[in-house]
Amino acid sequence: MKKWFWILPFFFLLMGNLNIYGESLQSFDAQIQVNESTPSTNDNYFDLQLKPGQESTLNVLVTNLKETEITIIPSFNRAKTNQLGVVEYSGRNQDRPNNLPIDIEKIVSVDKQKFTLAGHEQKKIPLTIKMPEKDFDGVIAGGLYLQEEPKKDIQGNIQHVFSREIAVLLKTQLNKIQPNLELKKAAPTQINQRNAIKATLENTNAAYLSSARIHYEIKKEQQQTPVLTGTQPISFAPNSGTDYLIFLEGKEFEPGTYQLMTNVKNKEINWQQKINFTISQKTAATYNEQNISTTKDEPQNNWLLWLAGGIIFALVLIIVFLLYIVKKKKR
Repeated sequence: MKKWFWILPFFFLLMGNLNIYGESLQSFDAQIQVNESTPSTNDNYFDLQLKPGQESTLNVLVTNLKETEITIIPSFNRAKTNQLGVVEYSGRNQDRPNNLPIDIEKIVSVDKQKFTLAGHEQKKIPLTIKMPEKDFDGVIAGGLYLQEEPKKDIQGNIQHVFSREIAVLLKTQLNKIQPNLELKKAAPTQINQRNAIKATLENTNAAYLSSARIHYEIKKEQQQTPVLTGTQPISFAPNSGTDYLIFLEGKEFEPGTYQLMTNVKNKEINWQQKINFTISQKTAATYNEQNISTTKDEPQNNWLLWLAGGIIFALVLIIVFLLYIVKKKKR
């Protein structure tokens, strides 16, 4: 697909201006409010040590940055790890870790009723905490998720929906524990008609894994050369798991037995793990038929390349001819 890139700018010139409208991405602001009863070690999120059974209220100040009225939908969600290895608090991911000693969604609550702010109006959003009755190791994590309600009537082709996340980290003691990453299984899959391998990874401890990178290699049985390698940044929420996606970069699935090797490391720990998986003939055929990113499909579009090239060449000739006429008249 790379040979398309040099043609794209000329297509946009031929098509003319595409009218796309969007509002400013940042429509509201959210700031934590810290007081003596809820001392936090960070200004951007709540990082609190509370006693077992303690009750507390946290406040977040939301400010409408626009002149016009906006509506905001609040929710509080457990910290999760999405399929790209990014920690988020939106509640959209449905990870189901086997080891979840305490669910923060059951001890932190927020009024989920949406609210409206006039231009530049401010509003305090309270979070109510009821800590577990017993001490626990590590940290439990979640976040206040604030999303602007999409407008029903919009002009143009694009609408930006702004959202903010305010993380809440709770602990009862200062003992630090390390994350523990386990590779559970691997299997072929397809996301948005693109072939990928999903590697089920799980952080089984109540600790964040941050500032880490994952290096992966996929080898077919009895072959020394990897069919795919790569390195990406990765992070994990405490006690969370995900089907991490490794895209095949346009390659088709080939039936057979494979081995996935992963090496995840940060400054403190290094996890090296491997697991075997199989791609059946039926699975490969089904996914390959639907795969839109396969490189073998490019020759089918050659006539478009020739057409675009011909149009561009004709435009260049016209421009050269016009320049020649102008120069000749000046003489």
